[in-house]
Amino acid sequence: HIESTLCSPVTFGRAVLSRGTTTVVAEPHEIANVFGVDGIEEMIRLSRDSPVDIFFGVPSSVPSTDPDYETTGGRIDTDDAVRLIRHHPEVICLGEIMDYTGLANMNSPNTAGMINSVRSAAPLAAVEGHCPSVRGLDLAKLLYAGVDSDHCLQDSAGLLERFEAGMFVEIQGKSVRPEIVDILSDRRYEGLFAFVTDDVPPDILERSGHLDHVVRTALGMGLPLGAAVTASSWAPARRMGLRDRGAVSPGKLADLLLLEDDSADFRVRRIFRKGRDVTKSPPPAPAEGHSNGFGSRFLSSLRLTSRDIRDDMFRIPVPAAVGEVSIRAIEKNPENTYTRERIVSLPAGGGEVRWERQPGNLVLVIDRYTGTAGYSAGYLTGCWFRNGAVATSHAHDHHNLLAAGDNADDMKAALNRVIRLGGGIVAVSDGRILGELPLPVAGIISEEPMDRLAAQVESVTNAMRSLGFEHANPLMSFTTLTLPVSPDIKITDKGLFRTEGTEKVTLLVD
Repeated sequence: HIESTLCSPVTFGRAVLSRGTTTVVAEPHEIANVFGVDGIEEMIRLSRDSPVDIFFGVPSSVPSTDPDYETTGGRIDTDDAVRLIRHHPEVICLGEIMDYTGLANMNSPNTAGMINSVRSAAPLAAVEGHCPSVRGLDLAKLLYAGVDSDHCLQDSAGLLERFEAGMFVEIQGKSVRPEIVDILSDRRYEGLFAFVTDDVPPDILERSGHLDHVVRTALGMGLPLGAAVTASSWAPARRMGLRDRGAVSPGKLADLLLLEDDSADFRVRRIFRKGRDVTKSPPPAPAEGHSNGFGSRFLSSLRLTSRDIRDDMFRIPVPAAVGEVSIRAIEKNPENTYTRERIVSLPAGGGEVRWERQPGNLVLVIDRYTGTAGYSAGYLTGCWFRNGAVATSHAHDHHNLLAAGDNADDMKAALNRVIRLGGGIVAVSDGRILGELPLPVAGIISEEPMDRLAAQVESVTNAMRSLGFEHANPLMSFTTLTLPVSPDIKITDKGLFRTEGTEKVTLLVD
C-alpha cells in the first residue's frame, strides 16, 4: 500500500527504484476509504509518472468490514471493481479480501459477489487474500471461494498447510523468522511464495530498505540465494500474470540487478531499468517545492473543526455510587499489529471513570467524514503513552481521527493540531508538541521529498517512544488499532469489535 509509505506514487517510485525494485503491484485501499473510486483513479493517474511500473489491485474491501461497523469517506462496490479492472490496464488483480470471517462462515454475499463478478470480467486475475491465523476447514472455504493467496503473519504449521492446500503465500518481513526460512529453503516450495512489503514507513525505507531488506533478512537466516531471487522476481511476476518480466531471457524486459560479490548481503551494485543503467543516471528528482500532482479536491478531507472536540468525549459515565469499574481493554502486542482483549479495573467517582494518569490510555476514534463527529471510546494497555498523547488521521483502514493518551488536555491538543494541519500525526506532552507530520493529501499522504518525509516520521516515532510506546514499528502498531479485520479486538468510530465474527462488545464489563 503506497499510502502507508505516506507519499505519492512518484516519490515512492524513486525511493524503491534506488533499492532495486522496478515493478510494483499496489493496492490503494487506503485512499479509497477516503475518496472511493476517485482516489483510486488519482493514484493510477499519478503512477504513470513514476520511474517504476506500478500496477494495481482493485480494492475489494472498502470498508474493510461493513458500513455498520466503521464510517468511511468512500465505498467500492462490485460495479466499481468491474469497471476499474475493465477500463484501466494498470488494474490487474483483486485486492486483499479482508472479510475472511464472513467468507469462511459463508455469510458474506457481497464479498462472494465481488470475487465472482471480477473473475467473470477478468478470469485470469489473481484474487489476493488476508487470512490471519485461518486454518483447517475455514482455510478450505476461503480457497473454495477463490481466495488463493495470503500475506499475513505466518507460523510454521499454517505455512505448510497453505502450501499443501495449493495457496500462494506472500512473505512479509515480520514472517521472516528462522523456522519459516527453514521451510522456504525446501526446493519443493520454490515458486510457491514471494516476498512482499505490504506497509513500509518512510523512515524504515530510508534507513533499512524496502523489498531488498526483506530479501537480505531471509538470506541472513540461511535462505539460498537462488530461492531468494526467485521469490522476489519470477514467482511474484507469475502470480500476477506479468509474463514480460521476472526472468533473464530473450523477449523479457531488461530489468536487471547486478549484486556485489558478497551476495549474502544482497548489496545492489547496478540497476538496469528496461536495459538502461539507472544507477549512474537515475530519474531526476522533483524540483524544490514541486507538487507531485494531487488535485486540489484531495487536499480537503476532514469535516471537523476544533469545536467538534468536546469535553464529553473524554468522559466515561458510570453511576455516581460506583467506586471501581471493569473495563474491556485493548492490549497491544509489542511485537506486531495484533491485540488481545484484557479486563482491567479502574477507579471511578463523581459519575465517571477516573482514567487519567492510570496505567493505560483512553482511546478515541472520531468520524471525520459525515460532519456529525460521532465517536467511540476504548482503553489501551500493553503499548501505551505516558505523560502525553498522540493523534492522527492516518488510522487503518477507514482513516477516521484516532487519539490515545493518559490525560484529556494532551489528547485535545493533539487532536486539534491534526485538524488544523488538515491531517497528519501529532505527539504532545504537557501541552507541548514533541513531533508532528502533516499529511494534507486525503489526511494520509505527504508530498514532501522522501528524505524530508523520512526525517519527519522519525521525529514522530521518536516522540512516541519517548512517551513510552515501545515497538519496532510504532507508527504501524498505533495506526492499526482501528483495523477491525486484524486480530483480536479493535476500535472504530462505531465501537469496540472482536475480529472473530466481527462482534461488537461494550467498553464497560458488567
